[in-house]
Amino acid sequence: MANAPSIHPGARQIVCRCLGLEPGQDLVIFLDETTIEAAVTLAEAADGLGVHPSLILVPVSLQRRIPHQTDLSLPAQGLAHQARGILTCVNAAPDCLSFRERVLETQWSARTRVGHMPGATLDVLNLADVELERLTADCHSIELAMARGRTLELITFDHAGTAHHLTADIGGWERLPVASDGVIVDGAWGNVPSGETYIAPVEGSAEGTVAITGSLPGRVLGPGESLLLRFREGRAVRIEPEGSPAARWLDESQIQKAKAKGDLHWSNLAEIGIGVNPKMTQLTGNMLFDEKAAGTAHIALGSNSFMGGWVMSAIHCDLVTVSPTVLIDGIKILDRGHLCVSEADWRENYAQVRIDDSPLATASQVGRSGIQAATSSDHRLQRVLRPEPGRVSTCFVGDDSTAWLANSLYDMFPLESEWIAVDTLTARANLDRKTARRVLHVMWSYGLINPRS
Repeated sequence: MANAPSIHPGARQIVCRCLGLEPGQDLVIFLDETTIEAAVTLAEAADGLGVHPSLILVPVSLQRRIPHQTDLSLPAQGLAHQARGILTCVNAAPDCLSFRERVLETQWSARTRVGHMPGATLDVLNLADVELERLTADCHSIELAMARGRTLELITFDHAGTAHHLTADIGGWERLPVASDGVIVDGAWGNVPSGETYIAPVEGSAEGTVAITGSLPGRVLGPGESLLLRFREGRAVRIEPEGSPAARWLDESQIQKAKAKGDLHWSNLAEIGIGVNPKMTQLTGNMLFDEKAAGTAHIALGSNSFMGGWVMSAIHCDLVTVSPTVLIDGIKILDRGHLCVSEADWRENYAQVRIDDSPLATASQVGRSGIQAATSSDHRLQRVLRPEPGRVSTCFVGDDSTAWLANSLYDMFPLESEWIAVDTLTARANLDRKTARRVLHVMWSYGLINPRS
């Protein structure tokens, strides 16, 4: 049935690739009066693939009351808890956000896979019909650079071609990026369709100017139109040109609403992200999808507490710019909208690292740090990334040969609270001293081990 021509290809990919559902498993689709066509298409795709769909209609009027005044019915909650997959195929209105968050936070078990798709239409389903392997690889290549890098520079160009520069501290492991590739594993959630990688910069670190040339929430910028946001110490301090239609739209739709709630943090630079989905060729003003368009980058104002930061705000306002350039630690990741990230720049080989100034040059003992690690099917060591609740990813520790040696060493480590002598570890692994210490240095640089003299 998987090749039946009547099955919408984007809906098929969401069910069997993004959610990874198999015949006989259950899928619950939350929908409302604005998303019936897309939800029914997804249900038909699931049925055609042997997956059992159940549709739960939650009218927009009721969504506004959940969870403040009421909650989902007990039968609806029971279906959701028993399902292997859930899709929130509902409207994208801001006043229904609490309902969507309620589903993401409570209506699932440790094995459930939750796809988040507010504002779903048939056109949105078409965006899921992508080469998923390529999209996933692009998301995770950017993720690795963002995880390991310390300084991100975003270069944007206004409608006159003038370059504007913004720099921000992205933490170097202190902040973890999110690779939103749309592939969802057990006990996790993600946006579908997807295709972006983003990070919350360190608060107070952003300096410079961004030219927004793509879209604002609910508004696509026209030809020759751009909006300049100037940042100082991590906050937007000026928006230009003052009084322009775009500036008024941003002020009235986002900033004034935040100020009316006494929000002191609306101006925080909450996010920087890069879109990689090639099917998203036309911006719409729906930020959930615009920010994933290939050839774009985006920033956000306001809250970053849900993505690893500490700022809470009444808004999280994404702003999309087209054809930017992005550098991380001086290495080009995006060049005028063209992705040029190379994993070789970020996955080092142990034989090429210098450890003269590393604590591993003289350490007598090492121990596990408590950061979660995992072993791939081909016995390479990975660091597990948990950037925000419900999001899980991994990255290899160095290049292939380094990750393989790192795994063999890591397997010999005692429990987390114990230490092992470097010389003992080296002898057990049958490695020469220089090789062992270089591999251990790479493991330390990924945060997986602690050294001591």
